[in-house]
Amino acid sequence: MSCIEYSQRLLNAGLLTQKELPAILSGEVSEQALRERFGKQPPDTHPARSAVLQAAKGLRDIEQEVTAYADYVELFTASLYRFLKLSSLVIPQCLDASVLEDAPHTWAVAQHITGDVSIVNGIIARDEVFLALARRYGGDAVEDLKGDATDALEEFLNVVNGLYIVELANRKIEPDLDFPLANEDVIPRDSHQLLLRVYTEAGDFILVLSTDAFL
Repeated sequence: MSCIEYSQRLLNAGLLTQKELPAILSGEVSEQALRERFGKQPPDTHPARSAVLQAAKGLRDIEQEVTAYADYVELFTASLYRFLKLSSLVIPQCLDASVLEDAPHTWAVAQHITGDVSIVNGIIARDEVFLALARRYGGDAVEDLKGDATDALEEFLNVVNGLYIVELANRKIEPDLDFPLANEDVIPRDSHQLLLRVYTEAGDFILVLSTDAFL
């Protein structure tokens, strides 16, 4: 079991704080230290999925969507590692959109999956984190937030969602993809919505899951 897997399980069990996550992601905390802290917690082979289910617990308006959201987050976190070479930790708590009201300037990208389903997913991040994520995908030449960075993360989201709709198609669901969109200082307030904070080596951001477009 890796440091990230131990850390996600510890987060889910309430045995880690968010303040500790940057040190873990930067490799300053050993696997042995996390293993000792883990103790005899029950096994969990899908900790990122468990974080989503825990965050959604008690939210009646997403009872029908929670399985699809959990499926998506598992694919999304795997894609962060595959395409951006970033480990990730999902905070097992639902955020309220009001946390963005007094936040520093942010950028957002989102894409709508349509057809037999309606799922909108997107990323909202502070400028510096948005740029760092974009450079992970598009390279160090990415400099302009409004142009290069949004293009890079729109493309990344399109790739992830392309993989996701293949999974849906394998279940005999016929999905479609709208073009990804980007905007500044977005505060999503849509129905059937789940906001999750995700920590990576490039910084933390908000992953938005909804059934309605929020850009």
